[in-house]
Amino acid sequence: MENQTIPGFIAIDDDEVFNMITSYTIKDDFPNAKISTFLEPEKGLEFIQENIDAASSMQILLLDINMPTLSGWDVLEKLDLMGTEICSKLKIFILSSSVNERDKALANDNPLVSGYLEKPLKKAMLDTVIAAL
Repeated sequence: MENQTIPGFIAIDDDEVFNMITSYTIKDDFPNAKISTFLEPEKGLEFIQENIDAASSMQILLLDINMPTLSGWDVLEKLDLMGTEICSKLKIFILSSSVNERDKALANDNPLVSGYLEKPLKKAMLDTVIAAL
């Protein structure tokens, strides 16, 4: 990625430890990357709505599925309602501890989702995410 702009990263996960692991993994490869983490999906959605628009650079959203107030699927529905101006600036990857094949199939069938990753985020996964840009 030497000649490319480093994307911003947004992690929405109700588990603080996984947000820390995700941040460390990203910072290890991209020390200057901007990372925004959210324990509450509502706060993450609010951040996206207020900070992402047509003029924004591409952002990578790492989204957990199983959260107490809004599931990852709920977040995807709300993102879809925000429209293409916002969604076109997001590369969304499910980052979940779920090994449920149904979850993987739902992610693969969702046009907003670029891939499904199993926690914790590792360097090889991050390489795949960056390659998708």
